[in-house]
Amino acid sequence: MSNKLPQNEENTGKEDRKNYLLQRQAEYQYAYEYVDTIAVVRKLPWREIPGIGYWLRGGINLLRLIPSLPRLSVTFLRYLLGKPMESYRDYVFFPASPPNPDLVDSFQQDLVFGLQRVIGVNPVMLRAVTHQNPLPEKLPEPEIRQIFEEQVDEIDYAAATEQKRLYVLDYAVLDVLQSNPGYIDGGQKQYVTTPIVVLFLQSDGMLRPIAIQLYQDARPDNPIYTSKDGNLWLTAKMFAQVADGNHHILYTHATRIHYVMEAIIMASRRQLYKSHPLYVLLNPHLQYTLNVNHQHTFLKDRKGRPGRYGELFAGDYDSMTQCMANGMTSFNFKESAFPDDIAKREVDNPDLFYPYRDDGILLWNTIQGFCKEYVDLYYKSEADVTDDYEIQAWAHDISARDRGRIPEFPARFGSRQELSETLGHIIFLCTAFHSCIHFNQYKYPGFVPNMPHSAYAPPPAGKNAEIDAAGLLKIQPAFRAAYSQTWTYFLTNFRVSSIGQYNLQPFDSEAHEVIERFGDRLKEIEEEIDQRNSRRSFAYDRMNPRFIPNGVTI
Repeated sequence: MSNKLPQNEENTGKEDRKNYLLQRQAEYQYAYEYVDTIAVVRKLPWREIPGIGYWLRGGINLLRLIPSLPRLSVTFLRYLLGKPMESYRDYVFFPASPPNPDLVDSFQQDLVFGLQRVIGVNPVMLRAVTHQNPLPEKLPEPEIRQIFEEQVDEIDYAAATEQKRLYVLDYAVLDVLQSNPGYIDGGQKQYVTTPIVVLFLQSDGMLRPIAIQLYQDARPDNPIYTSKDGNLWLTAKMFAQVADGNHHILYTHATRIHYVMEAIIMASRRQLYKSHPLYVLLNPHLQYTLNVNHQHTFLKDRKGRPGRYGELFAGDYDSMTQCMANGMTSFNFKESAFPDDIAKREVDNPDLFYPYRDDGILLWNTIQGFCKEYVDLYYKSEADVTDDYEIQAWAHDISARDRGRIPEFPARFGSRQELSETLGHIIFLCTAFHSCIHFNQYKYPGFVPNMPHSAYAPPPAGKNAEIDAAGLLKIQPAFRAAYSQTWTYFLTNFRVSSIGQYNLQPFDSEAHEVIERFGDRLKEIEEEIDQRNSRRSFAYDRMNPRFIPNGVTI
């Protein structure tokens, strides 16, 4: 085979590889951003800039906006005249290509709130309440028991925890944003809280929120809200959505996908020769990501201006960057493996409607099987792994404190199994997982009232507070911030590749059959998910290979 492991090269070949990698290491140098925590490329190499085909795809996507321009012009004119948004429908900026038509009239429903925990943009926050994983300490269990008994007839509290029918969302990690609010557009204050949400699994498999506490600390103005509280309940759910939107981007999406992949891409460019079998495998999954990450999104530019997207989130600049740094330092690569994450959160109750879990395991197992087959082509023994000094340097680059800084990434590989599982984890992360987290953005937070990235009125100060429909609307952002949120998610709602799409030319002929079998299995999964969706009350296509790109391409 022409794609050789480095230890199998002749001496001249080894020298060529060494010189090539030294040149790449000079091009791809580490810098550290986000409170000197997250590894990024110091200067974007020219080869990471996409060609014209990529930009044409984005341009074609924008053409869909043309029919919406008359309506958008009217909304913009009202904004220039100083008129506020008068209804939630005013936030449908692109009526010819709306984010989610059904959401306009249903986003305040408990069912829709529950659904977004399992098919929305951040389906990794949900965890079961069990003996091993009890309610958060900051939530008074006696009061939750009482609320449960008032709202649930079909089962008692003890049985619900025993049968994994009680679930919780906990946004304690957002305390840095809550304590340091941001200001936007001439000093308008932005709000976020650190809510704890309790949900009940109904007999139909759907989740229903039954209790929300907006802060972590016990105090008189921090009651537990329930559906009996009318508009205060709608307000509490809205603040929970604001929290989820901040966690989705600042933890799950930007930090734990985009910047984890940045470190992996950097190490791949720096430590793996261009014909190393694993570089040949990974390279199709590493396209465009560094360019995407290098845009003026969160960090300040040379003139000291924060990213226009980052300013939409609820904290000030320093707390936002600290929040993202916290997201990286608390990340655990090994524990984030799909089946391990499902097990840790104890969300394995088969009665729970959870397409992210059910479809995701199909992709995970298939990708893992593909990587094992591929690795076994080149590594015939464990010694082949330990003797591969390029792959060992790659692991060190990703994990080391003075390099990629990805917590709990293997510092070296001792077996074929560990190597293939890690490769499968990486490919799943940048394909299937990113698809779930990214491509629901226009559908859910693209309709801003469903999930604004900041609230623009303070949370209620207890159950004696009064809020009417107009007060609920005031929580929403004004036109400029709202439009920026919708525009960003529309702009990034296009695909440039598909999972399993490989140019076979760089691969050895022996690998072609492995790739072909992988493609066949992906086709089978497409059909299986199509069949599942035909039976589901709510379809979910984010884990369908037909719609999954081959990497973090946007």
